[in-house]
Amino acid sequence: MNVPTHSGYKVEHQCPQCGAPVTLEEADRFFECRFCRVRSYIYQKSFFRYMFKPSERTPKDRNIIYIPYWRFKGSQFTCSIEKGVRHQFMDMSRLAIPEEIGPFPMSLGLRSQALPLKLVSGDTAGTFIAPLGFKKALALMEAMLTAIKPKEPAVLRQYIGEARTLIFSPFYIEENRVFDAILNKPAGHAGPEILNAEKLGAFRPDQGTAFIAGICPSCGWDLHGSSDSLVLVCKNCDSMWRPKKDELVRVEFACAQTEPGDYIYMPFWCINADISGIPFCSYADLARIANLPRAILPEWENRKFSFWAPAFKINPEIFLRLSRQFTVFQPSPKLSRKIHGLELHPVTLPPREGLESIKIVMAVLVKPARKWLPLLPETKVTPKKVRLVYMPFEKRHHDFFSPEMRISIAKNSLTAGTNL
Repeated sequence: MNVPTHSGYKVEHQCPQCGAPVTLEEADRFFECRFCRVRSYIYQKSFFRYMFKPSERTPKDRNIIYIPYWRFKGSQFTCSIEKGVRHQFMDMSRLAIPEEIGPFPMSLGLRSQALPLKLVSGDTAGTFIAPLGFKKALALMEAMLTAIKPKEPAVLRQYIGEARTLIFSPFYIEENRVFDAILNKPAGHAGPEILNAEKLGAFRPDQGTAFIAGICPSCGWDLHGSSDSLVLVCKNCDSMWRPKKDELVRVEFACAQTEPGDYIYMPFWCINADISGIPFCSYADLARIANLPRAILPEWENRKFSFWAPAFKINPEIFLRLSRQFTVFQPSPKLSRKIHGLELHPVTLPPREGLESIKIVMAVLVKPARKWLPLLPETKVTPKKVRLVYMPFEKRHHDFFSPEMRISIAKNSLTAGTNL
């Protein structure tokens, strides 16, 4: 298996087959146990729930109180009439209880990068405090950013490649003081709310984690993929699979055929969708609304078109550029389902991210912006068909190049994308 380089936090797991310890990066989903060699895929319902372990020096007679923090990571796209589409990368953590409850840090700081995390298990001793809802916490994070850098009113705000994680940090109470159970140092005075932790909404976090065997459901061969891949490949029966609940389901895919050469095949989500509110029914509509420098042919009125979006993580600017270029170009190569011997770039963005990108791509395309952008919030996107399509890019020294579309992707941008 290919193992990409990440710079996020590390998570301690156990092999579901032999119980051996396994330490993974935050984005890792697919791994091979170095002891029993069994391949497993980690599936998580909604979001991961992690915890820091208390220090070994923490008094054994103290009840550990686990305080929740929301951690959010992803690319934010903001659309305004004056400045068009702007983007920024967010990686923030935020205390997930009202701050007046106790002397707890507002964020995790560098702790999540410096210390390993563990999945919350049902047998963990201690009191877990119920968190604020994620939407409320995200609004507080956005307010913090706005206070630092005021923003113009947004017509549309969308997140692509976002990941939310609930992280519990341990504390305990001694002599009416709150102690950090990792540093074993006082954090501040214990008020009446924290002294009676049960009133804060103590609960047991739903783990919702499943380990799925990395075996092809169709032919029984080992599946392949990088550690952060969301789609696994069977090189024996030319099939692809993704997790759904506690099983693997088949992925509809195709590879563009090309002349022999040294290629890497980059994955894209090709999406057919009905758009209400803005006339995006045919390729002729696209040419008119995007004011493309092309004479509109009569046959374009009946020619359907697809939205395209990268199925891999890359910085927001390049993601938006590729989405626009592919959507305008509307590639239509001969397709094949044969993948044996092809070098496939891993799929690291799920299809829902492609769907969520459609309005952002529309915001970049429509002209004049003042006419169309105010309609975007109420525009409804109804997906009809979503397909994974691999497009060939020539390997060059510093980049990958598409001879058909005359566009390139810098290799270092893909390396940096593994950290997004």
